[in-house]
Amino acid sequence: MLEVYLFLAVFPVQILAMSVLYPARFAQLMRTTLVNIPAERLAALYPEVDVGRAHERFLARYRVANAIVIVLGLALFAWFISYMQRPAWNEGWVRGILTTYFMLQYVPIAMTAWFMKRFDKVHKRTSPDTKRKAVLQRRGPFDFVSPYVFLLAVLSYLLFVAFNFYVAQHPFLGYAGPFVNIAIVTLMFMVLGGVMYWFLYVRKTDPLQTHADRMGMLRMLMNTYAWICILIPIFLSLGFARKMLDMSTWDPFAGTVGFLFLSILSIRSVTTRQRQPDADGFGSGPVYR
Repeated sequence: MLEVYLFLAVFPVQILAMSVLYPARFAQLMRTTLVNIPAERLAALYPEVDVGRAHERFLARYRVANAIVIVLGLALFAWFISYMQRPAWNEGWVRGILTTYFMLQYVPIAMTAWFMKRFDKVHKRTSPDTKRKAVLQRRGPFDFVSPYVFLLAVLSYLLFVAFNFYVAQHPFLGYAGPFVNIAIVTLMFMVLGGVMYWFLYVRKTDPLQTHADRMGMLRMLMNTYAWICILIPIFLSLGFARKMLDMSTWDPFAGTVGFLFLSILSIRSVTTRQRQPDADGFGSGPVYR
């Protein structure tokens, strides 16, 4: 029963992190970003639109969406307390509900992307007197991610590969084999690497984003994806170990801890203070073109 009590202790923390702390920090970031944009710049890009008022309306809906998710989470928590006291509770059923709820916690974030895209499509205009700026300096992944973090990701992957070949010597029911699991994780790494490359080298599409803001965003994204690459093999390996040791009842607790790590990364992504351009190593003056 220890694993049940630990799970019941961690699950409310997950609700607090992803549905209370993250929305509060995100709303603060949106307001701060909007305040730092000159009023004349907003008027040129969004004529006849009160951008501040539109953002506040969206944030009100965003808070309502998160409040609904919190209420569902608390109802789910009460059900977990009742259900997991039974001797024959099913860890697979609980794990599936947890995964569904964690995905539900990200629905308000998807609302944000939809709102911004729709708002730009309907209201945004091109300012004819705006000069585009570019900083002509090459950027590489190691300008944003420490080489030590990169080495940790490589080490995590190699240990996962080695552990899979060990598990293949002591397989458990449902184990797909080392090559399948290694291929899946390799594909995940390739997808995340492709996303990182796209963010690093794609041309800036937001004219309101300053160079310093972009550098801060890139640093945050690169480090977040790098840590995801570190954590994925670790949590998968721990899952295999629990299966081998017949400790599947620990899956809900372990899964919630994993989701909590992702939530902390999400909170960090909207609270990391952005450095000045000189501190980023990109202090060159802008080149107009």
